[in-house]
Amino acid sequence: MHNRQTGAAHVPIMLFILVLVLFLGATAFAFMANTEIAEMRTQRNQANEEAETLRKKDLLVSHYVKDIGDVVNKPGAYAGREGQEAVYGGATIAYPGLMKPNEVRTAMDNALTAAGLGAASGLENVLGSMVSRIGQLNQRVKDIEAERDKALSEKAEVDRKFTAATADAGAKAREFTQTLDQARTDFEAAKNDKDNRIAQGNESLRAKADELSTEKERATAKEKELANEIAKHQMQNSALVARETLRKSADVADGKILVAKAGVATAFINLGRKDMLQPGTVFRVKSPASSAVKGYAQVIRVEDVRAEVALMDLVDPIGDYAREGDLLYNDFYTPRVTRTVYLMGRFSAPYNKPELTNLLRRLGNKVVDKMAPGVDTVILGNDPVNEAGDGFASVQDSAEYKLASELRVEFAYLGSIRDLIKL
Repeated sequence: MHNRQTGAAHVPIMLFILVLVLFLGATAFAFMANTEIAEMRTQRNQANEEAETLRKKDLLVSHYVKDIGDVVNKPGAYAGREGQEAVYGGATIAYPGLMKPNEVRTAMDNALTAAGLGAASGLENVLGSMVSRIGQLNQRVKDIEAERDKALSEKAEVDRKFTAATADAGAKAREFTQTLDQARTDFEAAKNDKDNRIAQGNESLRAKADELSTEKERATAKEKELANEIAKHQMQNSALVARETLRKSADVADGKILVAKAGVATAFINLGRKDMLQPGTVFRVKSPASSAVKGYAQVIRVEDVRAEVALMDLVDPIGDYAREGDLLYNDFYTPRVTRTVYLMGRFSAPYNKPELTNLLRRLGNKVVDKMAPGVDTVILGNDPVNEAGDGFASVQDSAEYKLASELRVEFAYLGSIRDLIKL
């Protein structure tokens, strides 16, 4: 009598310690999850600030294009450089004030041609060339008028000095030609230097644009990765909460025998339809005063609040028959709870995967084909055949086993539950 009282006190203490350990583990896990979520929020805020900066830069470019378009007043559209459509990847721009650079360039070239000038680069150079040309023409007109007046007033002297004047004019013409050639040379050098600076500026602008595009892609990928991590942790937290409802101490019975008589092969238990009990479920039968299995009970008929079971494989059918108050245990059954089960590894006859799956589903469990958050219990079979087909790979080295460990699911080896599975 003294030993029984000591054992009864020990069970609540062990249960209390187990619950305390689970509580501390859940608290630590929640703290770690909250820390990771805070870090993800900080990264998300940084990404939002970068996106806002990019939006403001885009607005500045839009205003610049609009203002330039209003000044030039040459409406049109810009679709990119010819022959480089693949570089843009189908991208388009829709800023107000866009113009076709070729049309602006054509208008400038036509004006230079009409003025009798050579090609020039840049609006300032074009206008400067035309102003210089007009000044030269005006000056020549003034010179010609002065010469004409002088010729009219000094016609006689002009006839006398015609040869000298002709020679002097030729020399001046040559000097003018040389000066003009030098001016053109200087102009071409300045133009080439300007073109080089423009090309360097465009190359720098393209490099910055590529850098910006790369940063955008990196930020998008990072945001997507963080969203996936958050979703995964949310699913894992939900699975852990659901799984906690399934956890119970190994010493806690699922039910007990209500009525049993010596020599009678059936008995009644206190579980029924209200407890989601299914016919065919097998329970280990133990005495309240002992942890040894004294026999098995298989459900053959289910009523609302009780069920009839068939007694089998009793260790001592004469001296220790099933009796009222005996406790029932099943690792894959919890009253009013449906388990989600995944079969991992290789299963062979008579417990092939299809037969085992059908049996578990008949007992009220949900059997899935993929290891993912939401799985409560994993039944481990034998090691699977390796990829080469010449041996076996450890099931514990598989990605599925590592994921199950990370999700902290309940593992059960097929060998340890064979007595609860009746094919």
